[in-house]
Amino acid sequence: MSYFIELLRSIWNKIKKFFVKVLNFVNNIINFFRNPQRLNKLKQNKNILAISIKDRLENGKYNIVNCLYNKEDDELVDMETDTLGYEAERLDAETEKQFRNADMIVLN
Repeated sequence: MSYFIELLRSIWNKIKKFFVKVLNFVNNIINFFRNPQRLNKLKQNKNILAISIKDRLENGKYNIVNCLYNKEDDELVDMETDTLGYEAERLDAETEKQFRNADMIVLN
């Protein structure tokens, strides 16, 4: 199991979540990181990455977490305000394309 899947599972019960039928790449992932406060954090500190983590569950659904990750400190940034989870029945074509077979993507 990858480090980022373990990270997702360790924070899943502590974060705000939404339940969606189909996770949309632009609406649910890109727009999260377009928030002005998050963009400012990314611009001010080059060690902070915008990441999205995907975990395919045994029931076929997905857990997705969008978050800011400080690669120097090896921790999430402001988990209460800058981390958001989605439980989705399926992913749209663009999300599938972006993740391919990866557990995590970097959006910087």
